[in-house]
Amino acid sequence: MKSILLAACILGVAICAPQQKFMEFDIHHAPAQAAPAIPAGVPAESLDVLLPVDAQRQPLGGPVQGFIKQEILLPNGRETEELFYPFGFNLADTAAVAPAAPADPAAPAAPADPAAPADAAPAAPAEPVSAASGPAPKPTGDDDDEEED
Repeated sequence: MKSILLAACILGVAICAPQQKFMEFDIHHAPAQAAPAIPAGVPAESLDVLLPVDAQRQPLGGPVQGFIKQEILLPNGRETEELFYPFGFNLADTAAVAPAAPADPAAPAAPADPAAPADAAPAAPAEPVSAASGPAPKPTGDDDDEEED
């Protein structure tokens, strides 16, 4: 049983391994087909390009698929958020597979009430909404869930 489980794990890792390896390069090494994916108005220092590489870690030639990576500095100043913009993936083929939206809506729109005047005020709620009945309790210095004896 253990050998079957081990074989299944090894087979799963082999099947799920990525087909291409990607490496991060400076944005100046981006191919021409990546130009539409580069966000406008972003400084070049915060942009990188992820390109597929061969066994010698050299970028593949010809038309490639990759990503533009934008790093956004968060307000705390220590962490960054990363956004990836794909390029070179043929998105037109995937859009053709998706079903088209129906021309007619599923439910017709409700007709406007001709008796109501156009400048009528909206109805007010029956009772005013109250945020809280009183001031919030002040937190104690001990936030433990355990009771001290």
